Amino acid sequence: MSSLSSSVLVGREPERDLLTSAVRSAGEGRGSSVFVLGEPGIGKSRLVEEAADAAVRAGLRVLRGRAASAGRAVPLRPLAEAVFSGLRGEGAPADGDLGPYEPLLSRLCGLAPQDGAPLVGYAEAVLRLLGALGRTGGCVLVLEDLHDADADTLTIVDYLTDNLPGQRAVLLATLRGGPGPALDLAEAAASRRTARTLRLARLGPAHTAELAARCLGHGDAGHVPAAVLDRLHAVSEGVPFVVEELLTAMVDSGDLVQRKGGGWTVTGSLNAHVPATVAAAVLQRVDHLEPPGVALLEAAAVLGRRFPVDIAARVAGLDRVTALRQLRYAARAQLVTDGATAEEPGWHTFRHALTADAITHRLLPVERAALCLAAADAIESAGVIEGVDAARPEPRGAGRPARRAGEPYGLIGGDSGDDLYRLAAELCVAGGQRARAAVLLTRAGRQAVLRGALLTAVELLDRGLELTSGAADAPPEAVAGLLEELLGTLVLTGDVQRVPELGDRLDDVLTVWGAPPARRAAGFLTRARAAATAQQWEEGLTAVRRARELLGAEPDPASRAALDSVAAHLVLNSRRPDRLESARALAEGAVATAEAVGLPEVSCKALNMLGYCLRPQDLAEAEKVFERLVATAETHALPVWRIRGLLELGVLDRIRTTGTDRLLAARKAAEETGAVLMTAWADMHLAQAHVLRDEHDRALESATRLRTTAHRLRLREVQLIGVGVDAIIAASRGDRQKLQAALHVMESALAGRSAGALWGYADTSVWGWAHGICSLLREEPDRAMAEFTEADQAMRALPSTRGVTGFLGPYLLLRTVRGAAGWAEVDGAVADRLTQVHWDRPFAGWSRAVLLGREGRAAEAAKAAEEALAGTDAIPLARHLCLRLGASAALADGWGQPVEWLRAAEQFFHDRGTTRVSAACRAVLRDAGSPVARRREGHDTIPQELRRAGVTAREYEVLRLLGRGLGNQEIAEQLFLSPRTVEKHLASLRNRTDQSGRAALIALARRYADGH
Repeated sequence: MSSLSSSVLVGREPERDLLTSAVRSAGEGRGSSVFVLGEPGIGKSRLVEEAADAAVRAGLRVLRGRAASAGRAVPLRPLAEAVFSGLRGEGAPADGDLGPYEPLLSRLCGLAPQDGAPLVGYAEAVLRLLGALGRTGGCVLVLEDLHDADADTLTIVDYLTDNLPGQRAVLLATLRGGPGPALDLAEAAASRRTARTLRLARLGPAHTAELAARCLGHGDAGHVPAAVLDRLHAVSEGVPFVVEELLTAMVDSGDLVQRKGGGWTVTGSLNAHVPATVAAAVLQRVDHLEPPGVALLEAAAVLGRRFPVDIAARVAGLDRVTALRQLRYAARAQLVTDGATAEEPGWHTFRHALTADAITHRLLPVERAALCLAAADAIESAGVIEGVDAARPEPRGAGRPARRAGEPYGLIGGDSGDDLYRLAAELCVAGGQRARAAVLLTRAGRQAVLRGALLTAVELLDRGLELTSGAADAPPEAVAGLLEELLGTLVLTGDVQRVPELGDRLDDVLTVWGAPPARRAAGFLTRARAAATAQQWEEGLTAVRRARELLGAEPDPASRAALDSVAAHLVLNSRRPDRLESARALAEGAVATAEAVGLPEVSCKALNMLGYCLRPQDLAEAEKVFERLVATAETHALPVWRIRGLLELGVLDRIRTTGTDRLLAARKAAEETGAVLMTAWADMHLAQAHVLRDEHDRALESATRLRTTAHRLRLREVQLIGVGVDAIIAASRGDRQKLQAALHVMESALAGRSAGALWGYADTSVWGWAHGICSLLREEPDRAMAEFTEADQAMRALPSTRGVTGFLGPYLLLRTVRGAAGWAEVDGAVADRLTQVHWDRPFAGWSRAVLLGREGRAAEAAKAAEEALAGTDAIPLARHLCLRLGASAALADGWGQPVEWLRAAEQFFHDRGTTRVSAACRAVLRDAGSPVARRREGHDTIPQELRRAGVTAREYEVLRLLGRGLGNQEIAEQLFLSPRTVEKHLASLRNRTDQSGRAALIALARRYADGH
C-alpha cells in the first residue's frame, strides 16, 4: 500500500511558532514545558516532531519516549525510552557527569536491580541528565501519549515541569484532550505557570483542501478534484490523519488516478471502505473497553454516527446506568463525544464519521443484519410517537415521545420522532425488510409534516415509495397510506406537478384493495387541493364532484367539511357571477362543521377561504378571521397553517399600512419549514410593499430572492411570480421597455390565461396598476387613463374583488381632475373601500378636494387636500402623484398651495430620476408665472428640506462657509463674490429658512454639517 503525506505542516503555523520559540528559549537557558493536547489523528506527534527536527538542526539534543499504547502501562516506560536515547551514541554524558544519580538512571532503565528508591530521586536523575546533555546547546525531551502513562511516570513529569525553568531543556509532551490524570497534570502545571497547554483544533475547509493538495504533490487545492475535496470535508472533518489515509485508500483502490500531466482524476466511487490504518486505530481503542462497552458501541454503530443511547442500550441488553457508564469510558477513549446537547437529550455522536464504519465493518454480515433488526425492534417497542397506526399514521396526541416506566422524559430526544422512524426504516432495509421500512418512512414523513419540515417529509415519503416498488410483500393499505401522505405533503409544499400521476396510482391501489368509498373520496379531495394550488379551478371542481359522488347524498360531517373548504377555494377563484356569495357560504359552513367535529386542519383551511371572501368587503373583519386562523394553528401545532395565517395578516398590513413586519415574520417561518411557495408569495408581497413605499433597493432584494428560489428548485410558477415582480418594479420606475418585456414573458407562459390567474387577483388588476402608473411616470396621462379604464372594465366582470387592488385610487383622481367622475363616485361605496387601502387613500381624499375646489369651496378643498396627505410619508410616490395630478386643478380653480405642491413634486421626481414628471411640474410652474430656480452644479447636495424651501446651490455654499465661522468678506473671497452679494444671499437664506438672524443661520449650518 502506498502512503500519502504532506511534506509541509499545514494549518499549524501559530502552534509551530510557539514550540519553536520554546525550543529556542531552552537553548538560551530558559527551560519550560509544553503539553500538546488533541484528539487522535489531529497532528500532535507531527507538530512536536517538526519542532524536534528544528531543534536537531539547531544543535540541540533530542530525547524521545512514548507511553504504552496497548496492554497494561509499563512503569516509567516513556522515561526509560528517553533515557536510553540520551545514553546511546555521540554526546552521551561522560562518567561522573551525573554523580550519585547515574545508578538511579540505570535502575530506571532496568539495567540494575530496583532498591525502592523514592521517585523524587529518579525525577532528579532525569533532570540532571537533561542538564548534562543540554549544557552546550540545549536539550529537548519529547514524551508521547502521556494519557497512557503510568502514575509513576506522571509524578516524575510533574517534578520536571516545576524544575525545568532556568535549565537548558524543554519538555514537549503529547496527550489526548479527554479527562484523565495526564490532563489533570497538564492543567495543574499550567495553572502554576510552570507549563503551557496547546490544544489543537481540527483543520478548517481551506486547510483540509491545502493538505490534500500537498499530499498529492501540489501546492494549490485547485488541482484536487472537487469530488475528492467534498468527500474529505464530509468524512475527515478536519482530522489530518484521516485526510491522509482517505487519500491513500482512494489512490490504492484506483478511484483516484494521476494523469500524465500531473493532475488527478476520479475514475470510480470515492465512498471506499474505512482505510485499514484508520480502522486499526479505532478498533484498538474499542478493544480497550470492557465487553459491555464494546457491545454498546457495536449496537450504536449500526444506528449511525449519531445515535440514541437508550436504543443502543436495549440492543446491547444493558440497563441505563451501565450504558451511561460505558459511554463515559468510550468518551474518554475519544470514540464518542463527551455528552448530549440540550437540543437533543439522549443522543450521542461518534467523534469521527469513520468510527461507526470501522466498528460495523468488522462485524459479520449476519451479525450486522441481526443488530439492525434488533435496533428497529427497539425503536418501535420504545413507543417513540404515541398513538400512531402502522398502516396509516394519523396524529392522536401532541406528538410527544412516550416514556418508559421509571425513565425520565426526554431520554430519546424530544421531537426526534421522524429521525428515529427514518433510522428504523433504514435499519429494516439493511435487515432485508423493505415493506416494513416503507411503513416506518410513512410515519417519519407524517411526523416531519407535523413539525413543519415539509421538504424533509417529501424526501422520506419518496424513499418509502421507492422501497414499495421493490417489495412484493408490501400491503396495499400501507402503499395507499404512503401515497396519501405524499400527495398531501406535495400540496402543502406547492409542488403539485406530480399529483395527477400519483393520484391515479392511489385510486388504482384503493380500487384493487377494495377500499371503502370514503377512502377513495379522500384521494379525489387531495387532487382537488392540488388543482387549487395549481390554479386549475374547473379541474378542481370536477375532483370535488367525483368525491361527492363517492360519498353519496349524506356524507359524514368530517368529509363534508373538508370538501366544502376546498370547494370554497375553487369557487372563489372561478369565473362564476355569484362566486363570492357561494364561496363565503361554503367556507362558513365548513368552519362550523369542522369546529363541531374537532378537525382543526380543516378549520384552518376554511378560515383561510373565509378571510379571502371578506377581504374585498371589510379588511377589519378579514383580519379577525386570519387572526383566528393563526390562533387555531398554534393551539393545534399546525405550523404550515400558522404561516399561511401570518402571511395573510402580512398582506393585510401591506394593504392597510404598507407595513412589512408580519410579512417578514411569515417569510422567515416559511423558509425555515421549507414551504417554498409561501416563501415566494411572501417575497412577492414584500416586493410590492417596498415598491409602494418607493424602496427600490429592498424591492430588488425581494425580487432577487424570488429568482434564486425559482432557479434553485425549478418551480415554474415561482419563476413567473418573479417575472411579475420585475414588471412591477420596472413600472414604478417608468421603464416601459422592461415592463413590456416582462409582460411578454408572462403572456407567453400563461398561454391565454389572465395574469390574475397567477397573482390571485381578478384578471388585469395588478397589470392595471403597472401599466397605468408607468404611463403616469412617463407623463402620459391619456395613455394611463385608457389603461386604467381597461383594467377597471376587466374587474367589473368580477365585481367581488374591487377595493383592494391599488390602481383604483389614481384612476379615480385622474378621472376627477378630468371631469369624468363626480360626487356619486367620490362619496360612493368604492371610495369608502379605497379609504381602507393605504396606497389608495390619498387619491380618494384628493378627488374630494378637487370637487370641493371646483365648486368654489376653497378652504374646504385645501383642508381636504392636506388631510389626504396625512400619513403618506411611508408612500412618497402616492403622495407626490397626488400633488402632481391635483395641483393643476388647484391652480385652475384657485385654492390651496399649488405652487408649493408643484415644487415639492418637482423636487421628489427629480431626485428619484423620474425626469419627465419633474420637467412637467417645472413647465406648469412657469405657466403659472412662478419663478423656477435653475439647477446649478451641486444642487443635488443641498439637503432636501432646504431644497423644498427654495435654497439655491450658491446660497447653500454661503451657508456652509458661514457655519465654518467665516465673515462676509472671507466668504466673498472664497466664492469670488462681492460682500454686497454675500449679504443678499444671507438675507434670502433668512427669509427662506425663517431664521431670525446671523446667529440662527450659523446654528442651522452647523446642524447640517453634523449630519442632522
